Amino acid sequence: MTKRIVLAAAAGILSIASACRISRPFIGPVPAEIRSVEGYAALRTTRGGASAKSRLAFLLLPPGRGRLEVLGPLQQRLFVVDVDEPGAILTVPSKKAYWQASRTEILDAGLGFPLSLAEIVGVLSGTWDGPAFRTAWRFDRDDRSRVFAGRREGFDFRIDEYFPGTSAPRRLTFQAAEGGGAMTILSLAFNAADPGVRLAAPIPASYTRISREAMERLLRDED
Repeated sequence: MTKRIVLAAAAGILSIASACRISRPFIGPVPAEIRSVEGYAALRTTRGGASAKSRLAFLLLPPGRGRLEVLGPLQQRLFVVDVDEPGAILTVPSKKAYWQASRTEILDAGLGFPLSLAEIVGVLSGTWDGPAFRTAWRFDRDDRSRVFAGRREGFDFRIDEYFPGTSAPRRLTFQAAEGGGAMTILSLAFNAADPGVRLAAPIPASYTRISREAMERLLRDED
């Protein structure tokens, strides 16, 4: 199973080392204005009959910056996505390789569908404001007006459990074009990060820039 499907959860994922190891499960409530979202999650994905588990960490700074990391069993970074819309970079530290392209290309190749950071924030917070969401998405709501399911072309999700008293999902399942899975949010915080924080360090000179095709082959080799 490729690591791009491991990324498919999430919609996702980052740590800035210990910054995303939040000690409390949830810092709430969900604010009216979201300036940052950070957290840590367990992910299970399935593709072609094969399943994989991973840990994820994420820090998102709306409207267009974020970092997403897929972590191995020893908390090592398997690969990292740095987004500064409209661009993004996918890095594999163990191979000292990176691919730089548009956010759409990076997330399409890494996640299997090109969700914007605003859409990822929407899933994690349960808030969906703006005309783009109303035209592209279809939502189901419960008797408390919380979104418990949503769908658009190539992706749909369903919330199985919320953090108590909030619209933020604790457990959700999802289905994308190339696979599906489930995610359990282990920690989640809103507006706890400095919106001006620098997410990505400069790429080391020892790293090699490669093409999308080469990156996909590399990730397959890393399975």
